[in-house]
Amino acid sequence: MIKNELSPGIEEYVFEPKEGQVFGNKITALLNENKVILIDTGYEDQAIEVIKDLDANHLEIEGIIITHFHNDHMEGLKVMPSVPVYGSSYYKNTLDMWTPKDEHKYFVPTIIVEAPKKIKFGGHEIEILPFPGHSACTSIIKINDEYIHVADEIMFSNKGEPILPSITSEGVRRQWESINKLRDYIDYTFIFAHGYNINGKNQIKDVIEDISLYLNKLLSNSNKLSFEEATNECSCTFLHKGWHENVYK
Repeated sequence: MIKNELSPGIEEYVFEPKEGQVFGNKITALLNENKVILIDTGYEDQAIEVIKDLDANHLEIEGIIITHFHNDHMEGLKVMPSVPVYGSSYYKNTLDMWTPKDEHKYFVPTIIVEAPKKIKFGGHEIEILPFPGHSACTSIIKINDEYIHVADEIMFSNKGEPILPSITSEGVRRQWESINKLRDYIDYTFIFAHGYNINGKNQIKDVIEDISLYLNKLLSNSNKLSFEEATNECSCTFLHKGWHENVYK
């Protein structure tokens, strides 16, 4: 685990990829004196590492924002203290798809976000924005009108290499719409849930364009396309190209 300060009061915990993956997780921490709001909790073992670090620095978790309800973003809730948990009103749809029924109790948000929600936390102005894309329950997080945490709408490896969107057939149009809406935030500094580097504005513009081209190609063709056919207009080389097959499952 690496702890990286983005600016005073904003830190991120960066984890190496799990076996068989090329992308690592990140947990973002917003600090206000001795209090912390976390954005996502990672896997259970990652959450434990973060809790130990916060305890060592006499910091107390006051709240948790879950960007979407996939295991790599929420599993750590199992070991987190009992604090307010913010999450999309569509959380149950995602839990029903991917999470065993007997584990749902760990992940139910206590504060349901149905519309943009603002939180004042010390010097931080936080806004949770429902943003269905990668998942129907995705939220992106605006911080201090300067940073935008974009969950899994754009993914990078820990070396800053772009990763193919992870979607099934029913999510293609939804993610195409979300990736195009991200153009409205291009002047913000992007915080990625996966990917260590904060990439420059031009690179982010290029990746948004490439993901949009890829998704538009899928939407425009009723026949199954190979990965090469679907990305032949893209300028970047995507990692995890095997995820392309998930579109047709």
